[in-house]
Amino acid sequence: MVFLFIILIIILAILTIRIKIKLIDFKFDSRNKKHFNKNYLVEIKIYIFNFLPILKYKINNEKIKKIMNHEIIKNEIKKQEIKLIENRKDIDIKAIKSLKDIKIQIDEMKLNITLGTEEASITAFIIPIISTAIAIFLSQKVYKYNDKQIFSITPVYINQNLINIEFSGIFQVKMIHIINTICILNKRKKGDKNERTSNRRSYDYGYE
Repeated sequence: MVFLFIILIIILAILTIRIKIKLIDFKFDSRNKKHFNKNYLVEIKIYIFNFLPILKYKINNEKIKKIMNHEIIKNEIKKQEIKLIENRKDIDIKAIKSLKDIKIQIDEMKLNITLGTEEASITAFIIPIISTAIAIFLSQKVYKYNDKQIFSITPVYINQNLINIEFSGIFQVKMIHIINTICILNKRKKGDKNERTSNRRSYDYGYE
């Protein structure tokens, strides 16, 4: 009885895992040789039962450099790049689309984009399109967001291609949504396998 109770608590803890990601002072500027700034910070917190913190980890530019320069990581990235190139035709588009089903909660967001092109008419045309696309994403694809979200897109008419992005925010995702997406992917894969199997059988009997 005690063992069963422990198992139930563990399952409940896993299902109620909440991952909170805080991104601070991320900047991208196409005019600089090194497009990304070095002073950004990513803070990751993991909670169980939706409120109990069990892990906190901070990532900055230096830590990412150390991770990316590790020989094992480098070799693994090269292997994955080769696999993507060799098997690009077999990339599961459905699987990529299913990732969109993961609901993200935005607690805070600040996004400032400065955009310019060589043609002033093109700049004036694409600014409202991008602004509308971001607004639609926030309203339809995000699970929950409050009034603290701020995003602005500023056009620059200097006859030059440039993009400047300043981004900060606090995001949360629940493990139950990730598990649900994994289950959907598994069902789709099984369905695809069954379809291929049934197609093979129909072709086999077609020549009898």
